[in-house]
Amino acid sequence: MTKTALDAFTRKTASQVIYQIFPERFAIGGGLSSAEKLAAPAYDIPEAVKRGWDETTLNQPWGKQFYGGDLDGIAGKLDYLTDLGVTGVYLTPVFSAPSNHKYDATDFFSIDPMFGGEAALRRLTDALHERSMSLTLDAVLNHVSDHHPWFLAAKAGDADKRDWFTFREDGSYLCWQDYGLMPELNLSNPAVRDVLYRNPHSLVQHWLAQGIDNWRFDVAQDVGIPVAQEMAEIVAARFPDASLLGELNGFSASWFANRDEIGGDEVGGGFHGMMNYWYRTATLAWLAGEIDAVQMNRALSDARTGYGLKGLLCSWNMLSSHDTPRLITTVGSIEKARLALLMQMTMPGVPLVYYGEEIGMEGGADPDCRRPMRWNEAEWNQQQRAWVKQLIAIRQANPALQYGDVIVLGDRIAGNALIFLRHTDVPGEAALVVVNLSDKPLKAKLLLPYSHWYDGVPLRDALHVAPDTKVEAASVWLDIPAGSGAIYQATEPYKNYTFFKPRNRG
Repeated sequence: MTKTALDAFTRKTASQVIYQIFPERFAIGGGLSSAEKLAAPAYDIPEAVKRGWDETTLNQPWGKQFYGGDLDGIAGKLDYLTDLGVTGVYLTPVFSAPSNHKYDATDFFSIDPMFGGEAALRRLTDALHERSMSLTLDAVLNHVSDHHPWFLAAKAGDADKRDWFTFREDGSYLCWQDYGLMPELNLSNPAVRDVLYRNPHSLVQHWLAQGIDNWRFDVAQDVGIPVAQEMAEIVAARFPDASLLGELNGFSASWFANRDEIGGDEVGGGFHGMMNYWYRTATLAWLAGEIDAVQMNRALSDARTGYGLKGLLCSWNMLSSHDTPRLITTVGSIEKARLALLMQMTMPGVPLVYYGEEIGMEGGADPDCRRPMRWNEAEWNQQQRAWVKQLIAIRQANPALQYGDVIVLGDRIAGNALIFLRHTDVPGEAALVVVNLSDKPLKAKLLLPYSHWYDGVPLRDALHVAPDTKVEAASVWLDIPAGSGAIYQATEPYKNYTFFKPRNRG
């Protein structure tokens, strides 16, 4: 495997733990109830269904049921997020739009009054930065609402705006997945790209200048690689610290800007990272028994090869989102959810925790996965939350688990286990992760093709599940209970001797 030198940007990005929030469903600011908040004029829109915080999300007009969550509500819960250990917040769209999800914007340059407007965004941004936490916003470059002034002008015959969309002779127009309420923008038109990201006062640059840190881009496959490439170059020149991440529900190897050690003539796609649905598909399929450990281990090695180290490290490791059923609902048990979270927090990439997963919230497909956050602690799965906190703390204490490279080892051992070693270029800075999905203990000797865990180095499981072991001439004896996992880390047993000498750094 080619050694990849990591820049400071990649290390910083990879060291994050991101918490995803659907703003309409997380918390209401100012101590208001849903009824009090929903009495505001912002909610006087056609077809709006106003609900109490504890009412169901089902059997209602899609996108039109409102509970009253807002940005000040999020700001009021940052101590909760700090205690959990997350380092950044990702919000689904917050721009003015007629729906609860806001993926159908009517104005990219105003924050929806339901969420508190621009002042509330400034308050949230400042509060996050005071805690050294980042803010990632969600941009939809592919489409807008059919009530957007641009589209209304185009339908009215404005010659300039007409070319901002794609109309057919019969008056129909291209729209996202044939959903007529979301007409697609014509991204081949330079004027459209100007207002979205090319000009200093464009959507992307405007909000970065206002203090947000990063962008996540919806439906990357519809936006396209050339747009991502052009946007990345423009943004990097003015905002070199901003991370650009794309959404693609699949294997995303062609979409990365940093195709460092991949080789060949293929040009990178412009994004620093992607939402790693590839991991999610493999993890959930393995836990469900739909694939075996051979495919699970290969999925990790395929990601390392295809994404490149930088692209993989800067991608989001996700198990659920506002678009998918929740984790426990999908895997069917707390025990399997714990294993999934262990994998999420230790495989290369940035863990993305969907709000409420840490307390065991349930929910099926959209809109059931968008239930309001539960703030009554009596409803929490405290064991689940303690597990997430423990995993985050272990990850954030070991640089290898944040931005280390990966060596996949589980494909060379019998059984049903995912095994991989994470390591940096600092001697001994490593972690051996073993997830044993079998109903039998894993007892085996594993060869370690890693040069800086020397003979006699003691290894201790940070999860306190597996017994202590030690390296013996480039091998280690594994003893992992059934249906559990371990995170082995090296310890220094001697008072006047160290295994890991700085001079051994290559």
